[in-house]
Order: sequence, then structure tokens, then C-alpha cells
Amino acid sequence: MTDAVGIVCHPRIDIGQEPVVEARARLERHGFRVWTYCSTAEERPGALDANLEGTRLIVSIGGDGTLLWTAEQAAAAAIPVLGVNAGRLGFLTEVRLADAGAALDRWVAGDFSLQRRAILEARVGDRAYVALNDVVVHKGAEINLIRIEVRVDGQEAGRFDADGAIISTATGSTGYALSLGGPILHPEVKALTFLPLNPHSLFNRPVVLPETARVTVRLPDASAFLTCDGQRSTSLGPGAEVQIASPGGVDLVRFKDGRNFFALLRAKIRWGLPLIEDMS
Repeated sequence: MTDAVGIVCHPRIDIGQEPVVEARARLERHGFRVWTYCSTAEERPGALDANLEGTRLIVSIGGDGTLLWTAEQAAAAAIPVLGVNAGRLGFLTEVRLADAGAALDRWVAGDFSLQRRAILEARVGDRAYVALNDVVVHKGAEINLIRIEVRVDGQEAGRFDADGAIISTATGSTGYALSLGGPILHPEVKALTFLPLNPHSLFNRPVVLPETARVTVRLPDASAFLTCDGQRSTSLGPGAEVQIASPGGVDLVRFKDGRNFFALLRAKIRWGLPLIEDMS
């Protein structure tokens, strides 16, 4: 069977527009079979399974949300992902839509590297959910705080009265976790962060954990919700237990002259910029 490349687009992306058509044409000229798919956040895990046999690369065209969904689908099949930014933030993507064709030529020529990003798996009973950014246990629209009990590698870590808790990968450290006061982790740091959400305490701070840590979040007497990458939720009843660990990862395609992490921080969230640009 001919090697394939998949193109996964956000539903609002017109796959007939010139940059997408040109990217597909270049791949076909290189002898690849090309398949396309328009993703939505509500689709089930495994939505791409029928297309993955013989696929060497999946190109995600959209924003960070599209890349998150694509990475979750690709991780189980160990297929690398190239993120193409056609959205607004584009924190995780590597190239602009206008440069997609040239980037794919470089990929074909072997002029790229792979950067491993951890994937989280959250288990509730016999159900499993995956996330590239974060796993969140939260109280939803309820006003009252909830009690959560947390264990790390089988040892008691703490009991919190809070809105919930978030476990984030290094990739997710610039997402929801950042808005809650969590640390920024370089994407190549093999670590997770644990943050209670709005805890009723002055002293509960984020904790950085090894990427190998296994975190268990238990609800002794409250109901809550589990959300993975902000895209999928399930309800949790009193006594529910969520087991979170990183069983593996996904490879993102990177180029030597691609986006510098610190330049990205400056451009997207103004990290490292002075309050006043010109002091003269």
C-alpha cells in the first residue's frame, strides 16, 4: 500500500482554498496518498482509525484546538503531527498556512526533527480519556467549593477545599494552568504540574511533578466533572476516583529554523517584554 499523509482541518477551514490544495498536490507529486478529514471537538476518540493504516504523517490545519484533537488521535498509532496555523493563537503549531507546502517539501526531504510531547491518560473505572494539555476535575456551575483528595504515586499529597484541580503537561503549562498562576515549563521538560483550582487557602501553591508521576484525584462526598483539553467531559459522582498518568506521548514535527519558544512567549503572551519598550 502507498504511504499516506493525512490532512485534518478545522470545520471552518475551506479545504478547497489554494494553500490546502497546493499542499495536497505537493504530497501527491512526491507519491503519497492523501486523505482529508474535518474534525470537531465532539467526535469520539478513534475517529481517524479507518484512515491511519500506512499513514506516515498527519497535518493539522487550524488552531491549537485542532492540533490537540489531532495529536490525541495520532498518539495511539505513533504517527507524528505537523501543526499548521490557520487560527488566532497558534501556540502549538509550527508553520503558517501559507508556508504549508514548503514545510511538507522539507518533511519529505528529511529536513526536520521530532519533538516528543507527553500525553495524559485519565481513567475513571474502565473508561479512559486522553489529553495533550491538561486534565481538569472541576465543580462546574456549582457555587460551593468541593473537597478533593489527592494522592501521588500512592502517597497522600493533600486534601483541598477548592473549585477542583488541574494536572497539566509541559505543553499545557502555557494554557489553562498559566491563567491559574502555574509555572511556564519549557516543552522539552519532562514534568507535570498539579494545581488546585481557587483553593480556600493562602498556602496551596502549584507543584511540579516528574512526568512519571501517577496522580489520583478522589471526590469523597461531592459531584464534579472531568474535562480533558477542554474538549471532552464526563460527570463524576460522590466517591469517584480519577487516575491520571502519562503512558506515552506524541511526536510533533519541528524545523531547525522554526519558532523559538521564547520568541513565541513574547509574541503570544508578552512574556519577557519590558513595561516600556523605549526608555531613551
